[in-house]
Amino acid sequence: MATAAIGRVNEFDIFTCPICLEKLKSPKSLPCSHNFCEVCIGEFILSTECRTGHKLSSYLCPVCRSNITPTNPEDETSQLASTLPQNLSILSQMDQESTKQDCHMCKRQNNQNLATYWCRDCVEAFCDDCLRLHNLMKLSADHKVVKIEEINMCDSGSESDLRLISDSCPIHKSKILEAFCFDHQKLCCVLCLTLQHRKCEKVHAIDEIQYLNKDIILPQLKSELIEMKNKVNELKKARGIHKKKLDVVFTEMESNARKHIDCLKKKLNSLLAVFVKELNLTREEQRVSSEEKIDAFDKLLSYIEQLQNASKTVEGHCNLNQIFIFLERSKTELKSVVKETRGVINTD
Repeated sequence: MATAAIGRVNEFDIFTCPICLEKLKSPKSLPCSHNFCEVCIGEFILSTECRTGHKLSSYLCPVCRSNITPTNPEDETSQLASTLPQNLSILSQMDQESTKQDCHMCKRQNNQNLATYWCRDCVEAFCDDCLRLHNLMKLSADHKVVKIEEINMCDSGSESDLRLISDSCPIHKSKILEAFCFDHQKLCCVLCLTLQHRKCEKVHAIDEIQYLNKDIILPQLKSELIEMKNKVNELKKARGIHKKKLDVVFTEMESNARKHIDCLKKKLNSLLAVFVKELNLTREEQRVSSEEKIDAFDKLLSYIEQLQNASKTVEGHCNLNQIFIFLERSKTELKSVVKETRGVINTD
């Protein structure tokens, strides 16, 4: 299937995936410069591995058949596509406009036209031409039809999301969702079934699912939404109460911490005052003691200078007996002064 599709792609259409023939979605580039949707190239690699029956060490490009070696061969095969480099150049060139709603009736005829109206009863979008056919049919003539651009705001205040009620495949834009895979709980188009759900056992066409009944499932959904909304509101309310309690607890903790800090500051200030007082007393005592010792040294130096001056006088004018007497008296008095000085110095 993929090979046939690749043969039909226009080689100049750089925005089209050669596998699904749709506009590139999350484009990934191979070393040979060919670009593919991440999902498409991933499915191609997985199908190639399934055919070989063993883990791939390399695979061929779906377009040019170049041999591609994975950057990290030890990765899981399902992860190889995600490790391929994204083509940022292609992304920058692709149209960045928001996805518009296509006409469902045109899609079923393999055409593509922009829808301008929405039928609330059919839950489908129509272009101008298809709307005229829709209104001509007796069963749908009285359906409620509105312009898509004039759809009122939902109760939540945001625009009505047509993607939730559109049957367009989110991966393959031109295909209609026709089946549901119960194994993966996924809505599927034909390409999704072919590429991703070939081996699934519980796959049913949507219009063949037995329990589908508009009068049952919609009221049931509404009931479940109301119940869920009430529970969420209860949880939100409980969380709000919890938040307020936390605010009170943390405010109280902060207040207690500040009180303890203030108390500690007062105690530290008191201890500091006592310490400074005792330090000043000790400082004064040491100052007085140091001054007394300095005075003792000054007294000793003064007496030594007196002896020096007296010795000069004795040397020039006294006889030997007087000199001897001066010497002995000087020694005695000097010993006394030195002893007194030591007594002052050694007191602590």
